[in-house]
Amino acid sequence: MENLLRYQWNPYLIYGQKRVLKKNHILYRQGELGNGFYYVAEGHVNIKIISDQGIERIVDYTPEGFLIGEQGILEKPYMSTAITETKSILYYFSNETFQEICKKHRDAGTLFMNSLIQKIRLLAETVSLLNSPVELQMAHFLHKLYHKYGSSHLPISQTSLAQYIGTSRISIYKILQQWLERELIDVRNRSIYLLDIKQIESILKIDSKISSQQFHL
Repeated sequence: MENLLRYQWNPYLIYGQKRVLKKNHILYRQGELGNGFYYVAEGHVNIKIISDQGIERIVDYTPEGFLIGEQGILEKPYMSTAITETKSILYYFSNETFQEICKKHRDAGTLFMNSLIQKIRLLAETVSLLNSPVELQMAHFLHKLYHKYGSSHLPISQTSLAQYIGTSRISIYKILQQWLERELIDVRNRSIYLLDIKQIESILKIDSKISSQQFHL
């Protein structure tokens, strides 16, 4: 479903404020009171959260074509921190602008709510896996990117993947090598190519069952 939302906000960019931002620009911080949202037109944005223990983790990787910070429209604190990973072009929409769009375009409100619901669901799902085995987290993240991009070509480096998982590049490298031997993936040009989606999904199912069994023991 997530890929179906990609680029769907394009018709409403004429209402937004275009912003050309450098790498590592902070769009909003976790806990900061929201007053609007953004659309990623070019570049990538990392979504981070700080746990109750004070540990910062990347929990999402947003490419062009998607909304971010939708919870800001509710005028409640943002649930995460958003930082540009590369030089990026975004469009900012204030609460007032959003209301104007919805008055002129009935479908905009439905599209926005679908995006918000999807983000909340995926964030909760990702947070629930933060203490899971590294292989499970990798499979979950790459599977999520597969649906987000609508492609088996995922332009993410091993370094970025390690930052997302919150582990060392060595740990990521070992698992990627195992997957290469099993012909689940290919790695080249700072990208990961998923060769066997069903096997990636099976990792999620198997590890989820093991975690569930351990929880009930």
